[in-house]
Amino acid sequence: MNKFTKSAIIGALTIGVAGVAFAGQGKHGHGGGFYNHFDQIDANADGFVTQDEMTAHHAAKFAEKDTDNDGGLSKDEMRATMIARMEKRLDRVFGKKDKDNDGKITQSEMSHKGGRMFGMIDTDGDGKISKDEAEKMRNHRKHAG
Repeated sequence: MNKFTKSAIIGALTIGVAGVAFAGQGKHGHGGGFYNHFDQIDANADGFVTQDEMTAHHAAKFAEKDTDNDGGLSKDEMRATMIARMEKRLDRVFGKKDKDNDGKITQSEMSHKGGRMFGMIDTDGDGKISKDEAEKMRNHRKHAG
């Protein structure tokens, strides 16, 4: 593999890994994505993120995940990264749901936003969700995320 090809692959993986990291966080209040990382990426703290700062940030994040320093991410390294993110999210969600801090989440603590979600899908307000309403929500979610 020539140097250009290797650099291109590493660059693509860097962007992909950073994209996965940011994608898992943004839209619905799960971390804030790019905005919450802005100050970390803005290396010179001038209030702007340049392409060079973004590239450097992504390279640093990639290097953190490349635990064997071979210039690539193995399946095991990716697995470790994903497990660490899942554990952080589990801790955050568990902390919010386990209202009585007994180390368990009861069904009542786990209550979902079924009422609010139902109302959003039941667009005609008839107390029933038609297949057409469900399809519209599915299509909306596809385009939104």
